[in-house]
Amino acid sequence: MKHEELSPFVKPFLPSLLSGQRVVDRQTSLARRARVLVLAMSCLVMAASVGYSEEQPHELPKPFHKTTPPLFQEWNFDQSALSDLPDGFTKAVGGSSVKGEWSVKEDPSAPSRPHLVEQRLQCSEGWCYQLLIAEGAVAEYVDLSVRMKLNLGTPTGKAGLAYGVQDDKNFYAAVVEPKTNEVVVYVVKNGEPTELGRESLIPRPADWHFLRIQRNTIISKEITEISFDHHLVMSVADQSFKKGELGLVAMGDGSFSFDNLRAMELQSNRPLSRPSAY
Repeated sequence: MKHEELSPFVKPFLPSLLSGQRVVDRQTSLARRARVLVLAMSCLVMAASVGYSEEQPHELPKPFHKTTPPLFQEWNFDQSALSDLPDGFTKAVGGSSVKGEWSVKEDPSAPSRPHLVEQRLQCSEGWCYQLLIAEGAVAEYVDLSVRMKLNLGTPTGKAGLAYGVQDDKNFYAAVVEPKTNEVVVYVVKNGEPTELGRESLIPRPADWHFLRIQRNTIISKEITEISFDHHLVMSVADQSFKKGELGLVAMGDGSFSFDNLRAMELQSNRPLSRPSAY
């Protein structure tokens, strides 16, 4: 329809109507552009986030390490039956013909009353020994101690701690020799002893004494410190055996009593070593 054909009443409003239509068309166009812009930005953000996640390294599954806690155990033999081998221990015999047994006895003087373990060893000639090995107690660097009684009538006997035990013919032994009042350390290989050190001591005037070894490494050197009645007696160095079982040992001809055998695994100075037990 042409302008001339419009009603005279409509003509005065025609410019404003046309102007309003243009405003509405402009607003519609702006709204459409805004929606397109928002959609485009959303696509950009999604693409960027996908690219970012693809570029990021994925966390690898954590490795599973099967570990065992450090050794920390004490045996006082009070739960073991009298006259039997103490629970949780095995025995081994070496050397020439030997008589004697490890057995649980009752003694009111025992540090942890009422029970202790006793060894009455009879070795008529040559080299002989008996081991009492704690089952499952294995360590390389260890603080091992025991209360021990040097019974009367022990002519040639010696007894103490066994550590680094590989089998009944290969182990370390730190023993007290009452006849000479000395502490002696041996390395036993294929059943034959080699002396690593010997030192005199002065026992306290008491029935029960305290023997302790502490095996560790300092700058890749194996060191074992031996203490008697809470005094450091000597140190020896040897690397024949590494990790091994722990226990008690008796040698020669004599009688000895033991109580409060205690083992604690130590922390070495080597990298990636296990933590200590305390």
